[in-house]
Amino acid sequence: MGTTLKKLYVDFLRERYQAAPRKRRRMILDQVCRDAGFHRKHAIRTMNQKVVWARKRGRKRVYSEGARYHLRRLWIVMEQMNGRRMKQWLPFWLKYYEAPGFTPEIEMELLRMSHATIERVLRSYRAETGRRLRSGTKAARLKYSIPMKPFDRNVAVAGYLEADTVAHCGESLSGEFIWSLTAVDRLSGWTEVRAVWNKLATGVVEAFKDMEERLPFVVKGLSSDNGSEFLNHEVMRYLGPNKNRKGEIFMTRGRPYKKNDQCYVEQKNYTHVRKLLGYDRLDCPEALPLINDLYRNEWSDLQNFFIPQVKLIEKIRVGAKYKRKHDLPKSPHQRLMESTSISEEAKKAMQAKFESLNPFHLKDGIERKLKKIWDTQRRFEQRKTQKVTHLKLIPSGNIPS
Repeated sequence: MGTTLKKLYVDFLRERYQAAPRKRRRMILDQVCRDAGFHRKHAIRTMNQKVVWARKRGRKRVYSEGARYHLRRLWIVMEQMNGRRMKQWLPFWLKYYEAPGFTPEIEMELLRMSHATIERVLRSYRAETGRRLRSGTKAARLKYSIPMKPFDRNVAVAGYLEADTVAHCGESLSGEFIWSLTAVDRLSGWTEVRAVWNKLATGVVEAFKDMEERLPFVVKGLSSDNGSEFLNHEVMRYLGPNKNRKGEIFMTRGRPYKKNDQCYVEQKNYTHVRKLLGYDRLDCPEALPLINDLYRNEWSDLQNFFIPQVKLIEKIRVGAKYKRKHDLPKSPHQRLMESTSISEEAKKAMQAKFESLNPFHLKDGIERKLKKIWDTQRRFEQRKTQKVTHLKLIPSGNIPS
């Protein structure tokens, strides 16, 4: 019998030994000496020891289980942001937070937590979802007429957009399905997403028109990859002067196979599209207007008004590593309010809309619309299955000549 097993064996018999009468004690001592190989006096001393419960090592927990529970709920609602951004924006979200068991004491605990404590508490809850690499970009012949030059990283005015598409194709790029078109402003991080059918040029142009009408600033430039959905004559005609826009939108493209040339929009492809709709196939035409309704309203308001972002201020190489310094987490709305390139009328309209919104109401609306989208997709798949099942093959002998 090993040392650990002996200790467990003796601890198991000790409480029974101390409560037993004298005759029963002798029997237990005989058993311990025989099984564990103890000397009788050593067995008596071991059995007469007080039962001491081992105290957990380390300092006591400062934050209660209730605080940890509500922190996890808030983290899920706040789009699973990191500790620094969550620490900065918790006071604002807590103004609207209501849940059973949430007390002022728990609220004070949450506000006392540092960003490192938030990260440590949430470490066991973090979703282990890796990004799947899948690309539907095809090169276009028109790309040679568009300059291959990324935008300046240090833009000082709003209106320079990066655009990209995300395929909702499931495991196969064959057939027709829905794509998401993402456009993000470099200065503020303001992001708009629209759904298009089959990545057609007309659908992309309509999506750009809808986004441009809802943006709180004037679009000055557009950067994209080398995909045929952007590098075509329909999009080029739209970017030129028209009745709604006096100036021309300057367009550039990134280098092939260099995703860092569109690093801003590549981030948003995950946070604004994949985290919302996942990686499943969406090939139901009836779901297209439902997805656009979600993108245009609740999802846009939540991401642009209530989800903070950080911007890189400085990056220094120290030996083999890079030391990065970021600014305070701010929402795209806050960055536009601080920008001098936005008119006062646009700022007043944004502030009025911000004060009328409640993030928890937006989350409830998002969940309802997501359920409707996936119910529509599920019914469409059932109809396809039933159609295939009811097909009857004609026997070869009955084929007319």
